[in-house]
Amino acid sequence: MSDAPRPVDDHEREEGAIELPAPTVAPLVFALGIALLAAGVAMSLAFAAVGALLFVVGLSMWISQLVPGRGHVHEPRVELARRPRTIVPRPGAVARLQAGMPGFRLRLPVRVHPISAGVKGGIVGGIVMPLPAMLYGLASGHGIWLPINLLAGMVLPNVGDMPTAQLEQFHLPLFVTGLIIHAVTSLIIGLLYGVLLPTLPDLPKPIAWGALLMPLLWTAMSYFAWGAANPSLRARVDWLSFVLSQLVFGIIAAAVFMRLRAWRPVASGVIGGIVGGLLMPLPAMLWGVISHHSIWYPANLLAAMVTQHAGEFTTAELEGYHADWFATAMILHGVLSVLFGLAFGLVLPRVPAIPGPMAWGGLVMPLLWTGLSYGLMGVVNPTLQRVVEWPWFIASQFVFGVVASIVVVRSVEIHIPPAGRGPEPREEYLTG
Repeated sequence: MSDAPRPVDDHEREEGAIELPAPTVAPLVFALGIALLAAGVAMSLAFAAVGALLFVVGLSMWISQLVPGRGHVHEPRVELARRPRTIVPRPGAVARLQAGMPGFRLRLPVRVHPISAGVKGGIVGGIVMPLPAMLYGLASGHGIWLPINLLAGMVLPNVGDMPTAQLEQFHLPLFVTGLIIHAVTSLIIGLLYGVLLPTLPDLPKPIAWGALLMPLLWTAMSYFAWGAANPSLRARVDWLSFVLSQLVFGIIAAAVFMRLRAWRPVASGVIGGIVGGLLMPLPAMLWGVISHHSIWYPANLLAAMVTQHAGEFTTAELEGYHADWFATAMILHGVLSVLFGLAFGLVLPRVPAIPGPMAWGGLVMPLLWTGLSYGLMGVVNPTLQRVVEWPWFIASQFVFGVVASIVVVRSVEIHIPPAGRGPEPREEYLTG
């Protein structure tokens, strides 16, 4: 960022200089701090800590602009030859549309998806969405009723006190509550899809593939790798901070690739993987500090995937510093970062672009839904945050988002006629 403009003393000001407010990002930083503080109340102390920091920084920057002698700059006068010419009025007028004429108060956009498209998308997505959760229940031996009972626990605080064996059984009140929550949420999100998806811009191909889809694939690979190496360690991973780390990697790597791809795509991808790998551990380390597990905990979990150990890993061992474990984790992390960066350079130029509604509805919205659900569970029943298998939860949201966005995009658009009475020259307005 460039240095702030230096205030100009009276004897330095040119004759005719104009005093203007100095540009500043203080209001944006201040507003972002307030928003993160509010989000931290419902979601996590991490949001509140970052929000408090940005709040103080933004407020300090804003107050500093009010100090005498600061906050304003003096632009030098413009030479007469460079000033814009005076606008000379000319007699005459243009034809104006009057109230009641066709085309009066033209409505934009001229084509929209009907509300029924969002409702249909929410219904179809809601029907397909439970399949990954039910598949997880069967594969883990917990049964199909565990995900439904956990969903009901978002509004019923006593569910967190129930033992696992009881949560695996069918309970009519919990089933009805979970079904109502699922149906209402699916309809609401479906309506949002119907209204928002057609209006959102397309995402650049590297961002859609690299920053969103590939981190989800990395998370899925890590989930099954931990399950094959040591299933007990998989239960100790905080999967939301893990997914957030992958998103940081994907966004940074995709941004570097977009900036350097005109040079050499493969080399740009590898450089993006290296830079993304350097910044990727930050969310996991922040979670380790907030959860009082120490910053070494995430690295030790990564190293434990390939480390031979007699018996189960204890929490004290995973929280401590071990030079050999740290070196193993760094080597594993570095190799994976380079390999995924290499995949960026080799695959991204050859894959088709993801349609905007599909990228937003199938990738971005499910992540927001997961964050809101995690925060709501933290307020109503924090015990559920540790019981829910978050990778399968995200997979369910992903299925809903893809299916709902397909239904919305494939629905027939309806024409919005211009306001006014009389015959409607539709083609004239559509063609300009």
